[in-house]
Amino acid sequence: MVTELAEPFEMSLPAVSKHLRVLEGAGLVARAVDGRIHRCSLIAEPLHEAELWLDGYRSFWEDSLGALAEYVERAKKRSKR
Repeated sequence: MVTELAEPFEMSLPAVSKHLRVLEGAGLVARAVDGRIHRCSLIAEPLHEAELWLDGYRSFWEDSLGALAEYVERAKKRSKR
């Protein structure tokens, strides 16, 4: 329920509902309404698709950031001389 989702956050219920509407629009959350009770459920499949897409870039960024870190360390050592 939305009230249970909102409990750990310092946000109003309307603010939580607004965030949930964004997630619904993105296809990540489904909401079932039964009177005044709104039940939300996660739709995880799009997250899996995003993970697969990100995995294609993971090694590139790890290698690039590793090379940048090595460059910065070498530059620090040169500047100390």
